[in-house]
Amino acid sequence: MGLLYFVYTKIDWQLLKNEWKLSNKFYLFLAFISFIISQIFSVLRVDFYFKKAGVHMSFANNARLYLLGMFYNFFIPGGIGGDAYKVIALNRHYDQSVKTLTTAVFFDRFIGLCAIFILICLGIVFIPIDIPLWIKVLFFSTGIIGALIGPAILGRIFTKFKEAFYPTLLISFIIQLFQIGTIVLALLATHPDHNIMVYVLIFLVSSVLSIVSFAGIGIRETVFYYAAQYLNFNPDISAGIALIFSVITLITSLFGAIYLFRKIKF
Repeated sequence: MGLLYFVYTKIDWQLLKNEWKLSNKFYLFLAFISFIISQIFSVLRVDFYFKKAGVHMSFANNARLYLLGMFYNFFIPGGIGGDAYKVIALNRHYDQSVKTLTTAVFFDRFIGLCAIFILICLGIVFIPIDIPLWIKVLFFSTGIIGALIGPAILGRIFTKFKEAFYPTLLISFIIQLFQIGTIVLALLATHPDHNIMVYVLIFLVSSVLSIVSFAGIGIRETVFYYAAQYLNFNPDISAGIALIFSVITLITSLFGAIYLFRKIKF
């Protein structure tokens, strides 16, 4: 939260206020829809691991539990409060050990991180920065190899979840594409003339680092703010794009509060 305060004291709020007034609200609405779709696929991804762990829920109940987990993740430091709650809740209602459930939740997150790292490796090739060709080739090759054989290696080590790794990696790519869509649409709503690919790469890096904060709050804005300075972009605009993403995440997470009072029937 200290990072959040530090960045917010440096943002030109009047500029952001004016930009909000001039923004294309239709694109902002589409950005929200794109984020919602990414979360629907997130429910499908975690369902793969829950089924391998012996937990069979309907999509509706899984979505309710996921929303409640999002709510906890947003307001509990480290973004793992919702994961811990899901493990505890499922342990109470299903005959599965905490270890097995924790492993399922861990791999759901881990495969998502793998997809982000792969996309970062591939994305570096396309950013307009003077990077030696051999470095671009190295990153691109790493991304391709990781996507092709990474799940197979994980399957050999963790045989219980072997059949889930390739499908969930694919789903993770879809999730990230829709979340990237959220950033792109937010950018189109405010500054369609800016370099989209650079913002996409900054977003992917911030997604990895945001694990250690309140659902990305603070870390994401900090990464956008200073990356923009390094890349000679307007840091206020860059942090503003990150803020839009955080607000969309907040709005979505608040729907999970419903299930603080309405019991989820497993």
